[in-house]
Amino acid sequence: MSETELDLVSIATRVLQLEEEQVILKKYIAKLKRQLEAQEQRFNDRPEPQMLESLMAEIASLQQPCDLGNGHMSVIADRQIELDTETEKQKSDFQYQLVCDRPNSRAVLMEALSLAQERLIIVCPWLNCNSINDELLQKFRDCLNRGCLINIGWGYLGDRQKIGKGWRYNALADLQELASEYPGQFSLTLLGTHENYLVCDSIFAMLGSHNFLTNSDQSAEKEVGIRTDDCQIIKALIERFDSSEVLDEEEIERRFVATSDYLNRADYLEGLAADSEDIALEDSCEDVEDESEECREPVVSVEEFVRRYSEGEKDFTGINLAGADLRGKNLASGVNLSNANLNKANLNGVTWQAVNLSGAILKGADMREARFDGTNFSLANLCGVNLYKASLSSANLNQANLVNANLSQANLSSANLNQANLVNANLSQANLQSAKLEQAKLRKAILRAAQLQYASFSEADLNSANLSGSKLTQQTKFTTANLSQANLSGLYLRKTDLNNADLTNANLSNSNLLEANIDRANLKGVQLEGAIYNQATLFPTDFDPVKAGACLIAPYVSLQNADLTGRDLSSVNLMGANLQDANLISAQLNNSNLRDANLSGAKLQGARLDGCNLSRANLKQVNLNDARLVSADLTTADLTEADLRQAELNSAKLRGADLISADLRAANLSYADLSGANLTAAKIGGANLENAKLTGAIMPDGSTHE
Repeated sequence: MSETELDLVSIATRVLQLEEEQVILKKYIAKLKRQLEAQEQRFNDRPEPQMLESLMAEIASLQQPCDLGNGHMSVIADRQIELDTETEKQKSDFQYQLVCDRPNSRAVLMEALSLAQERLIIVCPWLNCNSINDELLQKFRDCLNRGCLINIGWGYLGDRQKIGKGWRYNALADLQELASEYPGQFSLTLLGTHENYLVCDSIFAMLGSHNFLTNSDQSAEKEVGIRTDDCQIIKALIERFDSSEVLDEEEIERRFVATSDYLNRADYLEGLAADSEDIALEDSCEDVEDESEECREPVVSVEEFVRRYSEGEKDFTGINLAGADLRGKNLASGVNLSNANLNKANLNGVTWQAVNLSGAILKGADMREARFDGTNFSLANLCGVNLYKASLSSANLNQANLVNANLSQANLSSANLNQANLVNANLSQANLQSAKLEQAKLRKAILRAAQLQYASFSEADLNSANLSGSKLTQQTKFTTANLSQANLSGLYLRKTDLNNADLTNANLSNSNLLEANIDRANLKGVQLEGAIYNQATLFPTDFDPVKAGACLIAPYVSLQNADLTGRDLSSVNLMGANLQDANLISAQLNNSNLRDANLSGAKLQGARLDGCNLSRANLKQVNLNDARLVSADLTTADLTEADLRQAELNSAKLRGADLISADLRAANLSYADLSGANLTAAKIGGANLENAKLTGAIMPDGSTHE
């Protein structure tokens, strides 16, 4: 066949391919058009206008003086609720209060949690971290600790098989943990409901459009509800909850199918961003299209994939391995799986180091304890994946979608996570040393006890993230980061760069802010109770850290009775400070200057004071049991009646120190300089005085050592 004929055949083949692709495209456009028409119809048929009109009419009737004054209100119930005569006498006038908008409904919820003594009922279809934050969880615990019962009815029938999954229910695990902590006292009941109401003992009830366990108080979205102490309404709601049928997933599915015609008209969840509007649509793992639309390539079997790989093929761009069980199928570096579909694949324990998975779909994949060191995941969809204990050292996760991913105890050292979406991700105990997370989205992410040394969070969004217990260094960068409502309590932030960060309503209580740079930061509503700072800490010029509850560490300050347990105060200057009766148990004071300080009665057992300058300090009756004072300068210090049992004082300078009646049993004083020290009545049984200098020292028996 001539070259011309070959060219014509090639062109004809290409034309046929284009025609086939055009047919597919037309079908796809037609499908999109049908979906758009269905959505328009759904919007036109939504029940809100009729509901609003009915509600406004009801509100108008409630506002009539005669109705409110006499306590009349019709109650629609399945059966008449009988009330005893005594209750009728006690409650002749009922109050009805209109509750508008989310901040007010949130206030009602908090009030109920504070007042409830016997039982609190909350019914809300969705359970979202936007509402169920650390503050609300603590309120739940406070209420439960009073012995109160808490019953929560949840789950929306229209969510069908997705009940309990995705961002609408991302606080379910926290509530299940509460249920396990308080068995028989805290319960979660799956109702398949769209109701919203709460009942606080027999005190009051509230019902309306408010989603108590979904919405925060920061939203401007309009809501309306009625709060009342009408005992008939309260009793009706209690009976309604107690008589509700507890459903399971199979029953939810059956009822959904049985009522699908109605739900197709009334289910407006897909567009209901108003129920949690500050959770962006991009934060959801749910796609508009079906899973089958994610990859148009036919599914390749595991056997076929392994055969092709064993024959030397390395380029698998766009391959469809959705749902494949690839356990034990290790790949050499250089394999190209870019844009592959590995949706819900099982990659548990595989070794895929330096593989190209850029743009791949890995939603819901099981990747536990797998090795992906140096692998390229840029722009990949890793939403909801399980990467527990996986190794991703030096991996490229730039702009990857890791919403709701489990990365607990994963190794992400030196990984590139710039602009990655880690909203609601679990990074507890993860290794993020030297990782890059600039402009990353970490809203509500869990970073408890994570290793963050040398990591960069510049311009990252850490709104409501939990970093408690994390390990940082001065090289950890938070410049211009959004840390509003973040939990940074107890963190070692010494010399950390928080310049220009947003710390609105952040929790920095008990944190170490010595020499930290917080200049130009937004500190509105920040919690600093128990935080420590010094004169080298940079705050905005108009901010007073003392008023916010922080503690100044500086020369001659008064820290009497201060609780500094376990604090790292190494190399600080506390010369002449008043630390009388302070709690410094297990504190780090190495190389600190405590010259002339008053430490009488202080608790320093287990503290570290190696190389510390304590000359002329007042240490009367101080407790230094099991403390370390190696090479510390205690020249002429007053240690009368001090407890120094088992203390490490080797090479310490105790020249002229007053140790009258001090307890030095089992203390290590080897090579210590005790020249001229007063040890009258001191207890030195078992003390190690090897090579100690005792020239001129007054010994326990009153004799002077030669």
